[in-house]
Parts: sequence; C-alpha cells; structure tokens
Amino acid sequence: MDEQLKAGTAMKTILFYGDSNTYGYDPRGFGGGRYPKDVRWTDRLAEAPGGDWKVLVNAMNGREIPDRERSVNSVLEMIGTAAEEHAQLRFAVMLGTNDLFSAGRFSPSMTVSRKMSLFLDRIRNTFPEMPVLLIAPPPVGAADAIDPEEQRLYRESRQLSLLYHILAEQKGADFTSAFDWQVPLSFDGVHLSEEGHRVFFEKMREALKDI
Repeated sequence: MDEQLKAGTAMKTILFYGDSNTYGYDPRGFGGGRYPKDVRWTDRLAEAPGGDWKVLVNAMNGREIPDRERSVNSVLEMIGTAAEEHAQLRFAVMLGTNDLFSAGRFSPSMTVSRKMSLFLDRIRNTFPEMPVLLIAPPPVGAADAIDPEEQRLYRESRQLSLLYHILAEQKGADFTSAFDWQVPLSFDGVHLSEEGHRVFFEKMREALKDI
C-alpha cells in the first residue's frame, strides 16, 4: 500500500530525449556499441535507491534537434502518449552536440540555439503546463586541445551552454548545464566514458532535486 501511495503521489516521471550520450553509446567497440545498464547514467538514475523519479528514455545516436514538421510532430506524439500514461510527466531534452558538427563554421552555437528555440516553442504550444528541463550538453573536445578545430568546437559548445541558459529563462524552462560538470569523456572527446556516466548520474540526481 505504501508503494502504491508513493507512486500515486510522490513519484514523478521524467522523459529524457537525447542523442548518443543519453542512449549510452560506447565508442570503444568496432562500429560502436552501448554501455551496459549498470554503467548508463539514465539507468543508474532509474535504479537509484530512495529516488522519487520514474525515468523514461528516448535517445538515438546521431540525433539532432528536430526541425522538420514531420519529425517535430513525431516527438509531440511521443510526448503525448507518455503524458497519457504518466500524470506528472516532465520533459527533459539534451541535444545540440551533433548540430554543432553540422552547423558549419559561421556562428554554429547561435544556429543551434535558434533550432532549439523553435523546438521548445512547439513543445510549449502543445503542452503549456508540462515542466520542461533544458540540458546543455557536455563539452566537445578540450580547451587545451592541439587541434584548432577541436578548440573551436570546445568554444562553441561553451557558448551553446550560455545561450541555452538564456533560452531556458525566455521559455520558462528549468535549466542545467552538463558543460560545467567536468564529466570525463572517452578518447573521442565527444562521448561519455564509463566514469563520465557515473559523474553525470551524480550531477543529474542533484539537479533534479531543484525541479
């Protein structure tokens, strides 16, 4: 009875919508793979003792911010289905890394922020009462990288975090920045390492306490 009462009153559901770092992509294997459940930050969060969050995940490798009518409508339908099944649904989105790679060299962080702004507008217009959490992705590369292109991408991902913070305030969304979490990355400078997933889980668990 106590568990049923908790599920009916205290338990909240959060739907994480993201790319490979939400999916749990493991770049070490041939052709890539996926970290096991006991490594992935989403599953750690779902299994955390004493937690009051039910965790749903919709993630895909290579995903960019939806900006075509068909793809946006698909996301809205997915959210609507989840909202019908979970009365206290929150929507969390962490996208933008893949968009930085494809946005070109002219102000990519601004281009990506505009895409996210339009995407959030569609979500807000369709689900005006649903709490939304915007998550700035971890950095791409490193500030002290030898490769100038990697340095540029690091600066753009840092700028994206700042723009997302402003965007969240404008849209009335909650915000947290994984860019500031010093999450260990794998050898490719893009994907979370095993230790990175552990750190990400700890940081996200703390961030959710403020929601």
